[in-house]
Amino acid sequence: MSSMRTRILIVGAAAPWAVLWTVIAAAMAGAPVSMELVDAGPVVRWGLPIVDALGDVVGAATVACLVLALVVLPRRPEPPASEADQDPGAVSRFHPAYERALDIGMGLGMMWSTLLVVRMVLGYALAAGQAPFSPRFGSDLLMYITRLELGQYQLAGAVFVAAASTMLIVVRSRMGLLIALGLVFATLVTKSMTGHASGQTSHEAATSSMIVHLVAAGVWLGGLALLVLVAGQLGARLGDAAERFSSLALACYGALAASGIASALVRLSAPLDLVTTAYGWMLVLKTALLVLLGGAGWWQRRRVLVRQRDSDRRRDFLWLAAGEVFLIAAATGLAAALSNSAPPVPDEPEPVTSTAEALTDYPLPAPPELTTLLTTWRVDVAGMALALGLAVIYLWVRMRRLVPETGGRTWPVARTAAWIAGCAVILWATSGAPGVYAPVQFSAHLGQHALLALVAAPLLVAGRFGDLVRERIAPRSDGSAGLRELVDWKPGSRVGQWLTHPAALALLGAAGFAAIYLTPALGAGLHTAPGRLVILTAAVVVGAAVALPFQGRALGGGRVARVERWVALAVGTGVLAGLAIVLALALPVVEPDWFAAMGRTWGADALGDQRLGGWLLLAMVLVLAVLHGALIPRSRRPSEELSADRDAAARQRTRSAPRPGSS
Repeated sequence: MSSMRTRILIVGAAAPWAVLWTVIAAAMAGAPVSMELVDAGPVVRWGLPIVDALGDVVGAATVACLVLALVVLPRRPEPPASEADQDPGAVSRFHPAYERALDIGMGLGMMWSTLLVVRMVLGYALAAGQAPFSPRFGSDLLMYITRLELGQYQLAGAVFVAAASTMLIVVRSRMGLLIALGLVFATLVTKSMTGHASGQTSHEAATSSMIVHLVAAGVWLGGLALLVLVAGQLGARLGDAAERFSSLALACYGALAASGIASALVRLSAPLDLVTTAYGWMLVLKTALLVLLGGAGWWQRRRVLVRQRDSDRRRDFLWLAAGEVFLIAAATGLAAALSNSAPPVPDEPEPVTSTAEALTDYPLPAPPELTTLLTTWRVDVAGMALALGLAVIYLWVRMRRLVPETGGRTWPVARTAAWIAGCAVILWATSGAPGVYAPVQFSAHLGQHALLALVAAPLLVAGRFGDLVRERIAPRSDGSAGLRELVDWKPGSRVGQWLTHPAALALLGAAGFAAIYLTPALGAGLHTAPGRLVILTAAVVVGAAVALPFQGRALGGGRVARVERWVALAVGTGVLAGLAIVLALALPVVEPDWFAAMGRTWGADALGDQRLGGWLLLAMVLVLAVLHGALIPRSRRPSEELSADRDAAARQRTRSAPRPGSS
């Protein structure tokens, strides 16, 4: 396993291994058949799941190359042992493992883009019942990718990956890698819109769970394979990289399990489908592989990494990682076969009975009453994943040991409670009554986003996650970016410093919230599942941008002066109050083809409901401004707080120091 050739052969065998499992699973379910009158032929029917499996494996590795280069692998090169060993002509700005990961990611991205194009061609051939080389195939395919939504999604995914892989030829900066990673994630979103998730009645739940599933599987499978390949370049740093990836893999495992359960609930009509259908048996087999992977991960964290830390035994880790790669590759092959097999719940949605159901995929909810507002519930996979993810990462950091230099202060319970309360608000706003009524009522839609931006985000900011990370996680010295580097980030350019000034940050956050309702972004969020996910996330982000200066916090952990807090409060409140007044008094019905077409027989009409939403937003903004304004005079100056922190640390050191004469 120490030979580079051996590692390449083992990792390279993962792709045909995944294809083998795809073929086995497809044979279990019966060969994929064309659903049209004309059969496109066995090459298309069998080639489609095989290309899917190869694309999933290569895509997973591409995602992992970018993620690991950003947060796991060392970025700075190793210092020379002595000045005599230093060759000025051979000195690189980056660590060899970092460079190797990006080079591999570039090549895999180009391969993935090609496979996505092939998959698009085969997918159309199967759906249309045409052989790829038939006379009219080219012109019909062109119409498919330019006029039909499904073809546009598939073409966009291939273009996104091609752009990301092209960037990796020259880009090595963190910002460039983040842009490339964003393009790759956009590809995963388009992929989630083109499988079974795109045809389900529970469209949003299926799509959201598929996005989470694809991202988690990609980081886990590709990350393991990449660590095996770059082990030689990492050298003594393999242990650090393996421990960092172990925490990342644990998060991926939880995300895979949760999203897999959500997907199964959408696609199975009853528990008996697990043992009475071929689709169910493949799910059972995939679950068994996931359990084995969990056991391997537990053994790696508890035994292998500990032995490696004590004796630098890389062989045990590499062999176990290689075994996990084959298990995940087998699960990926099963997933590819599942995506091309008919689930027990048909892909075709049931006939709709109302305009509301045609637009939102759900029947029109009952008239809102106090009891229904408190008890109505419909699980939103994306909101639940966001809330649980934020809660878990906060508690995980909270349970870590203190960094020795912090002075050993006790973390206030109120801050933990504020963070958990913010997560609870996100969960209720997306899965509770606001999430149920938001698609059919403008006031509920605006109220949902106001809850996320003006209630959940300030509670999260009050949790002081950045300060918690600085107390529990030491900074890295190899140039990689972990949680500590994320919360300590400050812009280096003058433009960045100006944009992150408290007043500018409050203005940008409030303007970002207003842009949701004053631009076509609202329509994209209503009509497409990816647009909705982006807007929900943006509401939390812009809310945090407004709340940070309101609460006297600056990016990177600094404090904001009282005068700047007052200015930020005035700017942010003014923009948000202006939006509320414009919605209530000036604008006609926003998105009339949606909110005015619901056919509601209860509540105000579309314009009246919009005005109600505007007044409710104004009330929330004014209450928020009064609360934050009342806290500003009570805040201490930065110099006073720094002095108090130093005094507390000194008292802690005095209490812990041994007394004279004690043994």
